[in-house]
Amino acid sequence: MRRRDMASSTALLETAFSPELPGDPLPPGPRANRWPGELVEIAEVGATAAAIHRLWRARGRHPRPDGNPTTVPRRAVPSAGGCYPVQWHLVVPPGRRRSLGPGRYVYDPATEMLVRRPDPRGPVWPASDQVEIVLTVQPGRTFGRYRHRAWPLWVADAAYALEALLRLVPDAYLPADWSDLAAARRSLRLPRAAPATWWLERGLVPELALARIRLPHDPHLDEVASAAICARRSPALDRFHERRAQPSADSRTEAARQSGQSWVLGADRVVGWPRPARLDAVGYAQLWQIHREAARQTYSLTAQGHSVRAVSGFCPRPAEARPLVHAIAILENGTAA
Repeated sequence: MRRRDMASSTALLETAFSPELPGDPLPPGPRANRWPGELVEIAEVGATAAAIHRLWRARGRHPRPDGNPTTVPRRAVPSAGGCYPVQWHLVVPPGRRRSLGPGRYVYDPATEMLVRRPDPRGPVWPASDQVEIVLTVQPGRTFGRYRHRAWPLWVADAAYALEALLRLVPDAYLPADWSDLAAARRSLRLPRAAPATWWLERGLVPELALARIRLPHDPHLDEVASAAICARRSPALDRFHERRAQPSADSRTEAARQSGQSWVLGADRVVGWPRPARLDAVGYAQLWQIHREAARQTYSLTAQGHSVRAVSGFCPRPAEARPLVHAIAILENGTAA
């Protein structure tokens, strides 16, 4: 990771783990950039685009507490606060014959189609001749809701998306520098998110390029994994609230206390991960490891018939002995709905 990227990430992490509460919500901005370019039907371009579509197409709407639908679409991959900041970019280099021609594409959730981005600066391709999916986050909605706590949540959302894709496309793999911010930007031929001038001049809002995944020439989809992930739903908070909390102190009470979310007490069990001790390149890598492991456990438990809801937004006191950064709250198979 470039020194400038690391310095920026470290400053954001230090701010994210401060004990201060977020301020009032800010205007969230658009759900996704409307990139200019040629629209491409998903059905015409093979398994890679189909995998993105399965994970990110709208599956109804998130409900309000009274059961009425909100305007927030539900997707197969969970997201903190239903913000869904992850954006899916696809880089197809020239070379072997593929169903999708060379270019840089982005999934447009509004039309549920790919957009082939124009590239006025001329074609420059990654060293590998394999297709890459690049995960970016459009930070506005998460920041508008969680303010200074947003940076670990962007990593969490991207990690859950990354692990879902690796399960859905089992022969996909991560290059050695998969989480290098500069390498992800180079693959997309996009500038840094700050300063924002380049983006705003084009009618876009900045995106943070976080991770890259490579796919083989002819990927196949694991239909069993696809069915399990696409059927996944985070259980409603009412399912936790209606259950009596256990009186003894355990991982549930600790996660509820540190997150300030009492619904966690209704879980059958909770798995938590402590915050990285260092807020540097090592700590940033550990953030990815923590959230990738949480995502793997979530999808495995879901496939076994359990219900899982992620717990984020931890804000432990400065003297906390074991400050948490993430947890998953589990309702065991057979728990009454």
